[in-house]
Amino acid sequence: MNKRLLLILLPLLLFVAACDSDELYNENHHIDEKGWHLDDKLVFNIDAEDTTQTYLCCLDIRNRNDYAFSNIYFYISTIYPDGSVAVDTNIEFQLAERDGRWLGKYNGRYVDGRYPFCYFHFPQKGSYQFIIQHAMRDTLLQGIKNIGLHIEKVK
Repeated sequence: MNKRLLLILLPLLLFVAACDSDELYNENHHIDEKGWHLDDKLVFNIDAEDTTQTYLCCLDIRNRNDYAFSNIYFYISTIYPDGSVAVDTNIEFQLAERDGRWLGKYNGRYVDGRYPFCYFHFPQKGSYQFIIQHAMRDTLLQGIKNIGLHIEKVK
């Protein structure tokens, strides 16, 4: 195969492979440098068409290396297309070991971690909202850089 044909086909193959992703949704919200207020809710809007598939829902958390806690608590609500609201889930994630070592990928200033929190089946076609707010004791939580929602198919 000549080099020119390879240069044309390789990007095309990579594009096709990327389109065959098991990822349904991936979005991140930036948290203000001043802190994340207890009343500030992050809203993630998801359009779901497949009512037969089971999905794994994960939170992507990026915290600074000066985050004062080894864990974080969240309230997570789901609003269905028909307007009904799932019961709030209160969930905790461990971000560090007892000895202070971060559990995620540590790059010197930030720690990135992906934390599964539920398997979810979209029972209705349409637009869903996942609403996330922190449930820590501090009214203004310092040290969180980004919060993301990642949803992928379960194989």
